[in-house]
Parts: sequence; C-alpha cells; structure tokens
Amino acid sequence: MFEFLFLGNLMMEKGVLVLLEACAELRRREADFVCHFVGAASKDISMAQMEEYVVERQLQNVVRVHGPLYGEDKENMLQQVGALVFPTFYHNECFPFVILEAMKAGLPVISTEEGAIPDMVSEAKNGWLVERCNAEALADAMQKFVAEPALATQMGNCGRELYAEKFTQETFAGNICAILRSV
Repeated sequence: MFEFLFLGNLMMEKGVLVLLEACAELRRREADFVCHFVGAASKDISMAQMEEYVVERQLQNVVRVHGPLYGEDKENMLQQVGALVFPTFYHNECFPFVILEAMKAGLPVISTEEGAIPDMVSEAKNGWLVERCNAEALADAMQKFVAEPALATQMGNCGRELYAEKFTQETFAGNICAILRSV
C-alpha cells in the first residue's frame, strides 16, 4: 500500500477538498493507498467538517485525519509516507516550506504551479506539477506512485539531492549574502 501525505493547514485554497476528490477517484480505480492529512483546522475547514467530508465521500478506509503534528511526531510521519501531495491554489502561496521538508526527507512532491513551487519541483525529476483544482489530474499523478513505488523512491532521492544542493540553510544564507554584496 502506498502512503501519501498532505501537510498544511486544512484550508480550501491549500487544495484539501481537491485532494479528497482525487482520493475518491483513486478509490474508484481500486488503487491500494492511504492518504494522511496532517494539519490544523482553519476558518475554512474544522476537524469535524473534515471528518464529515471523509464520510460523505466514503473514504474512511483510505483517509486518515491526524490534526497537527510537531517535532518528532511530524518527522516520523514524513518517514512513514511515500510522497507529499500539496495541491495548493492559495493566492499568497510563495515558497512553501512543507515542500522543502518533504524534499529533505527524501519524498517526491505532487503540487501545482503556484508561487515558487516550479522552482522547487522539477517535473518528472523530483515530483509532478498538476493543474490547479483538477482532481482527475491529481489522481493520475498519485496513481503513478501507487503503480510504481520505485519511481517515488527514485524521485524522492532526486529531491533530497536538490534540497542539499539548493535549499539548505547554509546555501540560502550564502545566496542572500552574495545578493547583498552585489548591491
């Protein structure tokens, strides 16, 4: 069974409902998967509403809603799953750290072309970028990992290398210093 992770506040614009629809589509396709939702409730979606959405779509066997996890609990979850799914269409999305956390943990990422995400996720190298609000395209990308878990491992390793090359604290600080020296 392949395990996916959504990590972020439970907001409409973070793609929570789109991901639930993609999970319903994968269930219809009889894919062998589980999707974990880790994050705090928001003004958009309470924990009770999230559970209602899961029941309405008959996803109790494939969706686990955990609430927020921090520190070691979050790290353990990142080690347990096979891929991060972050189908955001949040208008203020810029540089989501959840993607960096996933890359650091060696997870491939399925996301959208929002903000700087295309600078973080290289199509077919360390993940997939799908059209915003398109549950069918999201399910298609997720199914690739369900069908070929070795591909997820390979892409996750590529993401970890990309993280080490471009996104560590040391690299970031060095880049900022270089920018400041050039002005």
